[in-house]
Amino acid sequence: MHVIAADVGGTKTRLAFADSEEPRNVLYETRYLSSEFDGFEPMLHTFIKESGLTDTSFDSSRVDILTLALPGLVSDSSARLTNLPWTIEKQSLKNTFGINNVYFMNDFQASAFGTDQLLEEDRVILNPGVVDSDVLKKNSTRVAVGAGTGLGVAWAEGATETGQLYTHDSEGGHIDFAPTDDTQIQLLQFLQKRFAHVSYERILSGDGLVSLYHFCSGKQEQDIDAEWVNRQSKNDEAAGRALSLFVQVYGAYIGNIALMFKPYGGIYITGGIAAKILNKMQSENFIEAYLNKGRMRALVEQIAVYLVTNERVGVLGAMSEAIKLQQATE
Repeated sequence: MHVIAADVGGTKTRLAFADSEEPRNVLYETRYLSSEFDGFEPMLHTFIKESGLTDTSFDSSRVDILTLALPGLVSDSSARLTNLPWTIEKQSLKNTFGINNVYFMNDFQASAFGTDQLLEEDRVILNPGVVDSDVLKKNSTRVAVGAGTGLGVAWAEGATETGQLYTHDSEGGHIDFAPTDDTQIQLLQFLQKRFAHVSYERILSGDGLVSLYHFCSGKQEQDIDAEWVNRQSKNDEAAGRALSLFVQVYGAYIGNIALMFKPYGGIYITGGIAAKILNKMQSENFIEAYLNKGRMRALVEQIAVYLVTNERVGVLGAMSEAIKLQQATE
């Protein structure tokens, strides 16, 4: 039995073809710029051609499962993506590619599943946490959260009697931004002039980092992106301040997640940005903002926070869960 798994992102999409009996035995894997395709089906056609699954026509008998981790509103039959002008229909995929078993899930649900597949070398500890083993038996909730094209949040909880992991998606990236000092109050006022509603995603995302540069520099350059801000942060004072402010807001936001979920199983920071600014995420700017919860500081100290350095966490999660779902129906 074989599986194709896709972690669809607003900027990049990763696809993998693997043996479902040995999902870590990936037979072919690649990544595409999402904007270069009009929809997911043309991308999948390209992947199938490049993977060697077919020379002239696709033999669907070689693929038993297709599973997609999708950023946006996902139902059992379709998905409308948040940061891409795509709508994906499950029945259309079945009809077009002849794959009977097609599964959809939210991209951060896939990341939450994927945290169960990580090795020690796939993550960096930002806050070690201290949790009593008896407490962990009662509450092993973990949260996957990450800034990339957008800001996603999902949480997972385990059923101790079966070892099964259950995940739940959310729109936690769109909760109101809560400034914590005078500079952030000014940032809120700056962003309110641009947007009707200022959520954390307006800051903790690729476009958000660009907005932070505009705020810190007083300039409105159009031809820059998050990678430019990161590259310039060592030499450009405004870019450096923008990146530091990004990390401070990120830390405060992760601390809010710790308070809301009390996830004694840990918080796992994924997404496309954090691993690229690892040194900044390991700085006092982040950890002090994370711990700055007044009377609740002792609580957030207990919660372990990990930065996931394995960019494949979404694909791993989507693949592993789809295989479990298929096995349960056989």
